[in-house]
Amino acid sequence: MKTYIALAIISLSAFAQQSQAENRVDLGSQALSNIRGAMGVNMVAGNNNQQGNLAAIALSGPAIVQFSQQNQSTTNLNGNQSVAILGSALSQSQGLVGINQGAGEANQQLNAFALSLDDSGIGVVTDINLSTSVAKTPAGKVPSNTTTSIYLDDNALTGSKGVIQVNQVTGQGNQAVNMVSLPLAGAVTTSP
Repeated sequence: MKTYIALAIISLSAFAQQSQAENRVDLGSQALSNIRGAMGVNMVAGNNNQQGNLAAIALSGPAIVQFSQQNQSTTNLNGNQSVAILGSALSQSQGLVGINQGAGEANQQLNAFALSLDDSGIGVVTDINLSTSVAKTPAGKVPSNTTTSIYLDDNALTGSKGVIQVNQVTGQGNQAVNMVSLPLAGAVTTSP
């Protein structure tokens, strides 16, 4: 009987201590190398994070990317937050590559790409899209026991060609956006 009581007391005291969260996202060496075409990667650890890789390609008419990200976070960040792209990850890739890595609380990340092959117009992101994207976080200071780190290896993405969009964020309430719009009017012709 005494053994069970002692175990119960130890278990309760472990729950009473506030734990530090370890939110870590790593893309390992050689991962996703030699990709051809279009690739979107979203990697996240933590709470209330939002990520997107959006692309629009129009042969005729405008290429439009629209989005809205809303976040109403109510929890505070705590512990270690880290993201990393290690070694030669994503090396020798070709095409449209979008990577989002996030660790923490209420972060928003977006990679947007639009390609239009005629002169009818192109739109990736408007001021309305950006103004409606809100990352609301709790008021107050981030606890002193919180650390953040971001790492991109010197060899990562080596030899890659095309449109490469990378967002890495840690912490709380960050917004990171990469936008590319490419109108190619007259670049494509058809044979009679």
